[in-house]
Amino acid sequence: MSTSAIHRVIEQHSAQLGDAVALIDGDRSLTYRDLNQRANASARRLIDHGFRRGSLAVVRMEQSLELAVTLLAVLKAGGAYTWIGPEEQGSWPEGLSMVLDERGREQRCLAVDIAGDGPAHSAPNLPIVTRPSDVACVIRDLHGRPAVLVPHETIAALGAQSVPPPLARWAAEPGALDLWVTLMAGSTALLTATVESAAA
Repeated sequence: MSTSAIHRVIEQHSAQLGDAVALIDGDRSLTYRDLNQRANASARRLIDHGFRRGSLAVVRMEQSLELAVTLLAVLKAGGAYTWIGPEEQGSWPEGLSMVLDERGREQRCLAVDIAGDGPAHSAPNLPIVTRPSDVACVIRDLHGRPAVLVPHETIAALGAQSVPPPLARWAAEPGALDLWVTLMAGSTALLTATVESAAA
């Protein structure tokens, strides 16, 4: 990979492969251009609420096109995410919540709606503030505690070591790592339900 920032690679695909399909969920899809521009707009809403490099977003959403946009927006804003499925027990509200103190001394949480109204066709890329060693996602253990911190450079290395097929399954694993490996390769990510229904 020419860079270790996940979102920088996807931005390059948006510029070079714009109309190529990035994600498919049943009869819905997003091109690389749409994915990138929607995430740009959502990242700006996060930044407007005080999100910054080193902040953590707790994302409680179903696996969907909207989840992919949200996770990419978090990375573009300079932060990291932890993904909680809506079926999991816990006190986090549905949607996205921010933990603004990355040092853990004070957890000031704020629920933020970053969905916006419709596609953001004119949203330009944000400046890259991410370093390769910055954490992209936090994978929790069975008790909900942070267990594995995965930096951008680790995900970039995974992408460099594997070549996903043109259509690759996006499995519902906690870090969404296979989503990034697929998108960084310029392939199309298929949601699990789509693959299973296609095989039936």
